[in-house]
Amino acid sequence: MKRIYALFFVLLLLTAGTLAQQESGANSSTSKSIGTSATVKKSVSKKKTVTAAKKRKMKDQEAEKEALPPLLSERLKKFAQSVPPHGGLGDAGELAHQEFMHRAYPDTQIPIERILGEKAAHANIVARNFSDQRNAQWESYGPSLALYPFTPLRNYTLYVPNAYPAASRTPSMALSPVCTRENCTLWIGPAGGGVWRTRDPFDNPPKWKYLSSVFKINAIGSLQLDPNDPSGETIYAGTGEANACGSGCEAGVGLYKSTDGGDHWVGPLGASAFNARAIGTIAIKPGDPNTIYAGTTPGLRGQSSVCCNGTVDFIPGAPKWGLYKSTDGGQSWTFIHDGSADASLCTGDTNEALNETPCSPFGVRRVVLDPTNPDIIYAGSYARGVWRSSNAGSTWVRIKASLDATDPAMRPEIAVTTLANGKTRMYVAEGSSGPTTAAPNDFSQLFRSDDTTTAIPTFIALTSNNPANQGYGSYNYCEIQCWYDNFVETPPGHPDMVYLGGSYAYSETGNISNGRGVVLSTDAGVSFTDMTMDATSAIQPNGTHPDQHYIRVNPNNPLQYFESSDGGMMRSSGAVTDISANCAPRGLTGASLTRCEQLLSRVPTLLISINQGLTTLQFQALSVNPFDSNDVQGGTQDNGTWETTITHSQWNQTIFGDGGLNGFDFANPQFRMHTYAGPEPDVNFTAGQLSDWNFIGDSFFLSGEPSEFYFPIIMDPAVHRTMFAGMAHVFRTKTQGVGARSLEAFRDNCNEFVGIDPNGTCGDWVPLGNPSANGQLIGSDYGTDRAGIDVAAVARTAQNTSTLWAATAAGRVFISKNADAEPETAVVFTRLDSLAPNSPGRFISGIFIDPHDSNRAWISYSGFSASTPDTPGHVFEVTYDPVNSTATWKDLSFDLADIPITGVVRDGVTQDLFISSDFGVYRLIDGERSWRLAAPGMPNIEVAGLTLVENARKLYAASHGQGAWRLLLPPAAANQVVANGVVSPVK
Repeated sequence: MKRIYALFFVLLLLTAGTLAQQESGANSSTSKSIGTSATVKKSVSKKKTVTAAKKRKMKDQEAEKEALPPLLSERLKKFAQSVPPHGGLGDAGELAHQEFMHRAYPDTQIPIERILGEKAAHANIVARNFSDQRNAQWESYGPSLALYPFTPLRNYTLYVPNAYPAASRTPSMALSPVCTRENCTLWIGPAGGGVWRTRDPFDNPPKWKYLSSVFKINAIGSLQLDPNDPSGETIYAGTGEANACGSGCEAGVGLYKSTDGGDHWVGPLGASAFNARAIGTIAIKPGDPNTIYAGTTPGLRGQSSVCCNGTVDFIPGAPKWGLYKSTDGGQSWTFIHDGSADASLCTGDTNEALNETPCSPFGVRRVVLDPTNPDIIYAGSYARGVWRSSNAGSTWVRIKASLDATDPAMRPEIAVTTLANGKTRMYVAEGSSGPTTAAPNDFSQLFRSDDTTTAIPTFIALTSNNPANQGYGSYNYCEIQCWYDNFVETPPGHPDMVYLGGSYAYSETGNISNGRGVVLSTDAGVSFTDMTMDATSAIQPNGTHPDQHYIRVNPNNPLQYFESSDGGMMRSSGAVTDISANCAPRGLTGASLTRCEQLLSRVPTLLISINQGLTTLQFQALSVNPFDSNDVQGGTQDNGTWETTITHSQWNQTIFGDGGLNGFDFANPQFRMHTYAGPEPDVNFTAGQLSDWNFIGDSFFLSGEPSEFYFPIIMDPAVHRTMFAGMAHVFRTKTQGVGARSLEAFRDNCNEFVGIDPNGTCGDWVPLGNPSANGQLIGSDYGTDRAGIDVAAVARTAQNTSTLWAATAAGRVFISKNADAEPETAVVFTRLDSLAPNSPGRFISGIFIDPHDSNRAWISYSGFSASTPDTPGHVFEVTYDPVNSTATWKDLSFDLADIPITGVVRDGVTQDLFISSDFGVYRLIDGERSWRLAAPGMPNIEVAGLTLVENARKLYAASHGQGAWRLLLPPAAANQVVANGVVSPVK
């Protein structure tokens, strides 16, 4: 799940904050804000009339629950009524645009040369030797068992009602053509976790093996077996995730090929066609293994703890997105199609990305070959419908128009099969961002043609929005995120069977249906039954994750399938049963009761998670319990917040939804804090028990200030119950958000599951300093340069109770020496970046304060030095002199070259610096001027942030696709004592 209403509200806040600043005159004309690039303005202008009606309708709809606890769901609905009229969820990728612009800032584009240079610089670092003094290795810190524990708070009205071993978003898989219990292989491609294989997918649990340690990047978008290999062991892996999402859909480097099931690989192939793009679909011609088709979309890059990801924006010099063909086994590639009859019109320029040309603005998402004639090719492209080539890609005709060519996110998924009469049947499942006010794009829906090789095929619309009609089973099947959750599949030899997958219909889960995340038809798409939950219990059955991505059907049993989602992998039993008796107790009558009974008349007898053994969670940030350095907490993309249990191999989910930054209290071992996406923090006073999460974010909603998707929030390391967070101001609470209430009264009102507060008073955060728009750290009180955007980082030190550092996404850096002052308006911030001529004006991804000297910190910068050639550098030691009011920026980048950095920490024992990047973790050894890999053992994976536990000699890395990692650091010397994060000489 993308937590649509969380995203929805973040965008509302961004809009509200922008309008507030304009109304107050806060540099609205002079600020160089990320949100005001020419490209963005043009895009917004073009889309305004198209999306206005959609947004108005969305605001009038009941808010999607998206698996959020009841209190937060109600709050999002309430606050959505009070935001400006142009708020609302934008088109797919708008959120990703935020982080793309962070990476590009102060430019508005990222030329391909910078992306290639980043990868080359990483390769140079990899080639350097490790220091003999640092011989530890990275170890995976799990979880290999990521468990949604059983709880009565999750039931059939929500999602995943029973205990569930989880994994990360998995957009692709491949299943061997022979699949019996004795002989079957399943390959999967998690979004950021590489390629994994099991030779025993029917085991409980299967034994998984990670295969892609040699890949230059582990973001996987597609897997495809070569049908010409009778052994079933030749497989292609397309790197880069092609979903139009805003959180982790990383760009790739090309194709990899294995002829032994993934034990060995060659590649990447096709770098000239696929670099910085995402390969979402591959087809190989039967009878000719050298002929390969691959469809691409724009890819994303730039994961850090305080935000999501992104590059759906224009990359000058990058290959054109669309459909490519190779006739020499992948050695060379030719661009052949992108949603128009004339491929020469498709150039991949800004106008095309803005949907102003005949070509697709986002590329080809699916390519399939006709099952009776492999020279007939079908391609589904965003906003351009379905196309056919009858001559192996030389010429193209459109056989089904897009539901809405003005919507760049309109995604058609296609599946083909052969009928008994020899003709080709096609199913098309199509949708975008949800209902509009006018047909034909008033909901996502299913179509069928029974002869797609004729000149002009006829497509039958099978979907109805009327529950009295049996076509309701496919109604709005992927809700408002078909650009992300969308599949259709028909098992070979069973042309009347079709599986459809999208996202939960939360408004009807536990009512007229079980969510309709996965549905099955056996009458050629006329009616469907709901396969989302099984028959094991009427109240807490086993269920799939809400967001579906891919499905493979057992060739020996069309009722058994392997299905992937944001929660990893699920296997069905292959048997079905009737649970329609569960409908009447739900209080349904009339057509709703009839439809429920039909939908539940055939469901799986058993759904089994097969994720145990997969270490693929996409962590955003990790925190460590100050009372136990082995107890780690982490927030993940779409799988909530997790904490280690007895061993690091098993982590338990403590709260669902998206998970951002999190923390512990240094004085209370029972306290926990976490955030969802957006400014939505919770606090917990019983060691993370699910029932005790309490919301404290109303102050942020009421402020109307902009914030990051995963916004910066920290626990104070020296002052019990104090917390800081960044929006446009830095905010503070001295009560952990409880305020003047007793803890009992606070829980009664603000508990996520039973809270009843109707007044929006959960949380007592206050802005520090001048509370007006001018006094925001992005505002005019601190100058006219580097203005706008939001606060990207906040940091405190245990050395004293008063020093706080903060930074903005535009490169402003501040220090406060009285952050604990009362009243909050007395807090003073001093801007430091303007005091140093070499401080870069780019996105700041991390601040680490010296525990010995609170006036010194190390700062990491994302973006590219090429964007600020007069102020290059990615890692700086920053020292503030409060006596003389000066600040110095010492560049420690040395031979790092132009690699954007996502986080920084410094080991006070060895004085080594550690930084994270799109490809792993680097180390600068004290006294050296050359960066190296921090240690061996970690593959090329995105690392969003680092957490240092100095006194325990441990460094943790939050990877965005392979869980948590730990590096044991050298012990302190005989003359050193490490206590409370401070290194001191022995006295």
